[in-house]
Amino acid sequence: MSSCFYTSSALAYNSSSYLISKLAINLFDFEEAYKHYTNIENDKNESYLHNKLLTYINLNLMSEGSKIASQILKIDKHNQEAWIVQLAEAKLKNNFSLFEIYKKNELNKSMSLVDYIFFNNNSTQKNKKEIALSIFEIVQASINEQNEMLNYSFLLFYLSISTLLDNSFDEAYYFSAQLYQKLDYLSQAEYLYNKVRPEHKLYIDSQRNLALNKSKNGNFDLAEKILLDLNANKKSSQTLLALADFYRIEKKYNKAIIYYSDVIDSNDPLMLKWKLLYLRGICFEKLSSWDLAEKDFLHSLKINSNSPDVLNYLAYGWLEQNRNLDEAQKMLEKAFQESPKSFYILDSLGWAYYKKNQLDKALELMEEVIILAPGEIISLDHLGDIYFAMNRKREAIFFWNQALDLSEADNKMIDLLKKKIKENESG
Repeated sequence: MSSCFYTSSALAYNSSSYLISKLAINLFDFEEAYKHYTNIENDKNESYLHNKLLTYINLNLMSEGSKIASQILKIDKHNQEAWIVQLAEAKLKNNFSLFEIYKKNELNKSMSLVDYIFFNNNSTQKNKKEIALSIFEIVQASINEQNEMLNYSFLLFYLSISTLLDNSFDEAYYFSAQLYQKLDYLSQAEYLYNKVRPEHKLYIDSQRNLALNKSKNGNFDLAEKILLDLNANKKSSQTLLALADFYRIEKKYNKAIIYYSDVIDSNDPLMLKWKLLYLRGICFEKLSSWDLAEKDFLHSLKINSNSPDVLNYLAYGWLEQNRNLDEAQKMLEKAFQESPKSFYILDSLGWAYYKKNQLDKALELMEEVIILAPGEIISLDHLGDIYFAMNRKREAIFFWNQALDLSEADNKMIDLLKKKIKENESG
């Protein structure tokens, strides 16, 4: 009896460890997954072995990963990820016999990915840096396809192999950091951003992203220090822009304007002047300096007349002031053609129709906006105004209340929404 009881407990423990490790991988927490593999008995399940392989390689445990790859190849001799790990470790150890085994068995006939990574067109072996670069190119191509179904675990797996083969591969560290940042694993992102060397062109972007992540976690002072030190040591248009963007994101608009102005005045041909003017214009607008904001937006459009964001921002500003309504509508229709999927632009265009009393058109567009972005407070408020103008008071009050419920405590719209609701609720 005791023996059976022990076995059941062990199975239950192994089962829970298996499930936790699988969940950890789905959440890209490879360290957590690794902890639980020690509690799981040896398993011949290929899916389980795949997850284990991903975990070990993403933790840079090449030797352990190679052992798992060997187990996978006993089940499926054509598994390309397993071969990539096996051959990568062989390359690191200068073990060329495995390459000969691979070629002799003519496995390459069905494994074009492995061939591309490890061999030149004339079938000679690539060196470690060339292999790392080939892997990186595959990752880049996958990301550039903008496939929403991308498996980030596998992208990180490939990038980890590339950095194991070339430990000075700055681009691979940077891309890995960006993936972790996108997944909101900021400590891993920070570690990898710090692997980018100061002499590399991606160093400034790495430090900028690192600082923004620090600020996101509530460490504004540390984030600011990172960027100020960066600018002091490597002063350039890039470091000035990093500070300008940082202060704008942190709503320190006066400081942002100073640095945007410095970048604009530098006349650096690598900087997009129209975009800098647009961003500085936003800062002026946030500080209620509309004349200066308008000047920057118009100057920006003189350089690049097709920017949907600039067209939208300037046109909406005019709508709010009941100025240049015809021109604003034309600009928004142009912006919508350039960026038909932007609900911000769709909202502005609907608001233009409202301002010109084309209420049916306004309602059609604003209802579409609410479908696309149901929690957008300004759009809910706009929809309420449109319903009210159409004498549909009950629906107007409903959407104003929706906007009010979503408004934050310090949102300046709260008083306005409360006033509208109170004035019309009694009826």
